[in-house]
Amino acid sequence: MKSVRAAAFVASVLLSGCGGASPQPARPQDTVLQRESEAGNLAFTLQRPSEAAAQYEQALEQAEARDDAGAIGDYGYDLAVAELAANRPKDALASARMTRIELKRRGVAPFPALILVEATALYRIGDKPQADSLAAEVELGNDPSAAAGAAFLRGLIADESGDQAGLDAALAKLAHPANSEESADAFELAARRDLRNGQFTLAGSEAARAADLRRTDLDYRGMARALAVEGEAAAEAGDTTEAADLYIRAAQSAAAQGDASSARPWLRQALALANTPTLRQLARQTLAELDTGEDGPAQR
Repeated sequence: MKSVRAAAFVASVLLSGCGGASPQPARPQDTVLQRESEAGNLAFTLQRPSEAAAQYEQALEQAEARDDAGAIGDYGYDLAVAELAANRPKDALASARMTRIELKRRGVAPFPALILVEATALYRIGDKPQADSLAAEVELGNDPSAAAGAAFLRGLIADESGDQAGLDAALAKLAHPANSEESADAFELAARRDLRNGQFTLAGSEAARAADLRRTDLDYRGMARALAVEGEAAAEAGDTTEAADLYIRAAQSAAAQGDASSARPWLRQALALANTPTLRQLARQTLAELDTGEDGPAQR
């Protein structure tokens, strides 16, 4: 998922008097809001999304106590992002929708990144038509970064729905990526397109580029998904050993993040493709370890 939006803090301002008069006292800060938001940012940076969500929830409550629309938007968004990272898309959907409602009550339009989080949560719980509709709304907005993220989400939905034209349209909107995240998105969509067109070697190379970029950006969920796309390309190209290994690597990464629902099908693919005792044993062992844990939703 995208990085957490920077929190909005109240700055201390010293007001100077005229003609040598003593300066006025500094405006008071909301130390509770600042403490909770900083704790949430730190937890998220340390890849502890559940802890971050708890802190952002406290910050959001304080923002509501202040009746501060800007802070409500910031911390409601941060809370939903953290809940997505913690494999809690239903909670993220509820948080995003609640934040949107609270902003509208105060006469503030929901910002594109918040709508994109809502769309992503809908996608993860399986409501692809509604996710696509909201993402289309974000694409038309005035936030280029959110629009690019929406294009990628729509590309994923199009690919999974067998919509070649939709996949091509999404890829065209990422033709000029502004950063490494958008470059990774473009490479992954290109890999999915080329898989459909039978260009398996090219697709594998593009998926590998996407995985490398996501690893550098610390987007491990996206990296695992790109590894699985690379595995699919290897399988289609006839290199079943390489494909099984890639699926296992993708599954191991997903399992380490608590995303068992993605890990399991990838491991089953690995078992179907593995032609060495070592790979078969590794896939079985990882599956057995997943059986001792809790299922988590598939992640974008």
